[in-house]
Amino acid sequence: MVRKNRATLLAANCLLVLAFSTHADETTEFCLDGAFDLGARYQGLRPKAGEFYPTSWCVITEGDTGRVMFSGSGKSNPDMDGDWTVAYLPPDLVRIVNRTSPDVEFHGAEIDDEIARIRRMDPRQLAAEIESGDGNIEGLEVTRTGDRIARVSASADMPLRGQVDVDWLWDWAEPDTPSLKIVVDDEEFFRGTGRWRMLDSIEAAAIWERTAGEAPVEVDGDRWPSVINMRLIELEDGVYLVRGVRTGFQHLVVDTSKGLVAGDAPAGWVEFHHLPPADLVPGLGNDGLSRRFIEFLGETFPGRRIHAVALTHAHDDHSGGATAFADSGALVFAPAELTGFFDDAFDIQTIPVKEDTIIGSGDNRVRLMPMGPGPHADSMLGVWAVDKGWFFVSDVHVPNSDTAVPRANRAITECWFAAWAVANLPEDVRVVNSHSAPQTPVSRLADYLASEACSK
Repeated sequence: MVRKNRATLLAANCLLVLAFSTHADETTEFCLDGAFDLGARYQGLRPKAGEFYPTSWCVITEGDTGRVMFSGSGKSNPDMDGDWTVAYLPPDLVRIVNRTSPDVEFHGAEIDDEIARIRRMDPRQLAAEIESGDGNIEGLEVTRTGDRIARVSASADMPLRGQVDVDWLWDWAEPDTPSLKIVVDDEEFFRGTGRWRMLDSIEAAAIWERTAGEAPVEVDGDRWPSVINMRLIELEDGVYLVRGVRTGFQHLVVDTSKGLVAGDAPAGWVEFHHLPPADLVPGLGNDGLSRRFIEFLGETFPGRRIHAVALTHAHDDHSGGATAFADSGALVFAPAELTGFFDDAFDIQTIPVKEDTIIGSGDNRVRLMPMGPGPHADSMLGVWAVDKGWFFVSDVHVPNSDTAVPRANRAITECWFAAWAVANLPEDVRVVNSHSAPQTPVSRLADYLASEACSK
């Protein structure tokens, strides 16, 4: 089973688990092996299905303790493979399992609802939950054929689509390896085949152990799974990062002569292996995250209006809040190739950036720079505080240290961006990104290009 990095969501409630489990002392693994369609998320310019990538989801349930583990492998974006494992340990501990680095443990997390949503990925567990209760699960409509789950219907809020219908369709022609289709608004989103196995006592005991070596990184449970904790970081006079827009997200803000200019309009992210599907930051609606961001800017910069937001690319978590900025009176800039796509998705008028475009005057201007197509998205836009020497980019540069080599699992995008930056930016410009803390001078990106990872 995959045990590496990165988190999705889960949780545990011992009494609930005991009620759901057919055999209270068994440890069972259920996996779905198939393909996941990033196109159905509007990952790229394709509003229809058709960007399938290999994906596996697995859930382990331990009936007598209530412990649950979820692991996934596949592509969270077309350019990057990823594996991740999260263990849920009652009553309130979540562990991100990192077999090549320290684990991360969230202590005091509220995880009861998550464990229920994850366990339902296993249709046998879902059937057992229905049998043990009154037959109703909030947010789900379940159809059974005999004792088997045939269809599960729910809905989800997608940032670039709005409210969508979601159906899990099970086919039991092969009872030990049933097939599943997840359909989003009549478009196939996931297709795969299920399988079960029992874990023996030795294997079952081992999977809950911490990774040997360094002690886990301990984090307060109120930061799981994703929370809003905005704070202002001053990079230079008039140039800022707003960190904690949600966990793992930060945005450049430049105070120009025309007003504030922001990089990206954030939105949430729906997890479709949850039943019902869940947003990482629940309860905000499609553009709620950007509305909170706008409120924060209003409180932090009283009297300063938001002049513009620049959408760096078409992925929903970076552009899905554009409507909130438009409603605030801000201009919405985007790569020229994407404006028709955004106009249709948001029912707003975006401004195409066909060539380098300057916003503001004086000593704190912003230059919007088209970056062309790349491995991560069909079209990208960079945001350069040109007079202060800071450049903001999303997703194609996410270092986790100050080393002079790119991360191996991100080499495709990192090497592509390094080549672009070296060709288009002065070597003393410092690059900040949407997801990690390191600040990278372009001179270090030149070292990337000399590395073995990029020479391949």
